[in-house]
Amino acid sequence: MDVRAPRWGDIAIAAALLVLALIGILQAGSLRDNLARPYDLLGVVLVVAQLVPLAWRQSYPRIVVWATLMPWLVAVGMGYMDTAAMWAIYVALYGLATYMPRRVALAHGAAVLAVMLAWTTVGLLVTDFVKWTALVAVALAVVVPMMLGFVDHRRRERLTELELEHERRDQAQRAVAQDAVRAERARIARELHDVVAHEITVMTLQAEGARRLARDSDARVLEALGTIAASGRTGLAEMQRMIGVLRATEQEAADTVERDRAALDMQPMPALAAIPALTQQVADAGLPVELSIVGTAHVPAGVELNAYRVVQEGLTNAMKHAGPGARATVTVDREPARVLVVIEDDGRGVISDAASQSGGHGLRGMAERVHALGGTLEYGPRQGGGFRVRAVLPSTDDQVGHRSANTMKGGR
Repeated sequence: MDVRAPRWGDIAIAAALLVLALIGILQAGSLRDNLARPYDLLGVVLVVAQLVPLAWRQSYPRIVVWATLMPWLVAVGMGYMDTAAMWAIYVALYGLATYMPRRVALAHGAAVLAVMLAWTTVGLLVTDFVKWTALVAVALAVVVPMMLGFVDHRRRERLTELELEHERRDQAQRAVAQDAVRAERARIARELHDVVAHEITVMTLQAEGARRLARDSDARVLEALGTIAASGRTGLAEMQRMIGVLRATEQEAADTVERDRAALDMQPMPALAAIPALTQQVADAGLPVELSIVGTAHVPAGVELNAYRVVQEGLTNAMKHAGPGARATVTVDREPARVLVVIEDDGRGVISDAASQSGGHGLRGMAERVHALGGTLEYGPRQGGGFRVRAVLPSTDDQVGHRSANTMKGGR
């Protein structure tokens, strides 16, 4: 597993708690009536071991919770007095509730609470200085930071939803502004064409007519009329060129799209054989991907293309929303009558949940493509955290042909 570098803010939190813990150790050594075991080298090592994992509390929340809890259990079991190092458990629990899906956080939080209550109960039974109020204190010490974490988790979800909504509104406003600019440019071009071009044309024709009528006049008059006619033709040609620049019509935009499409059509069509290269590109970009392709059944070219696009869109969604430390799995099952494609990630799910409800066109557009082939596509948060995309594509030539024929009939 690739270990991510700790964040400076988390390092600062761990260092501050370490300083407070060392101060507590020095003060505990000066108390003569202290019934707890005096801190020695082993005790200091346990304190350090309890605080160091906090540097990775945002990257690996689940691991950090248990990595901070285990040294505390050992230290309490050996009789060492609690210090500020115990706060590492509460900070880790807050991070667990903040950065992990609610179900995962509740499961780990309940397990931590059970372990701490059990360990405190043992101390209550075998020692005299542990009181029953310690059970209440331990329960509150676990519940309160997790409640704060859940509140922050919901706030982050809400902020994500607001950001997505704001981005959609910005895109809609930009589209409206671009349409207004194109409409204004088209209006200016029409006015130029209707007014200026007409007047220049009339002027040029009148100058040429006057030149023909004045063939017997002074040569300088003929030269002046010829210059006027030539200038009019030149101005008319130049103005028509400028109008061509201004008139960025929808037809010109469509022609540009068709040219881009033709350029793409010259490239090889993606197929199932290209999926390993795609997953490798995603892995190189920072998201580890485990690929499994099962079966050797024949798959029509159109189905292969759509299966590839489903994998591409699913991995793109995972890269955007899974979060740090996530992994993805891609499963492609080639059966005689269908192709089953499943893309899963074990990400935080905070942004993925909001993105799945945001009305984006990526996965919804892919669903339309799959439905056009007579298949189904499902996507959403998966049980245990993360996101899941599942597509079923009919792979027999008869099914595809029948579906295409129905689509053509419906379009008539």
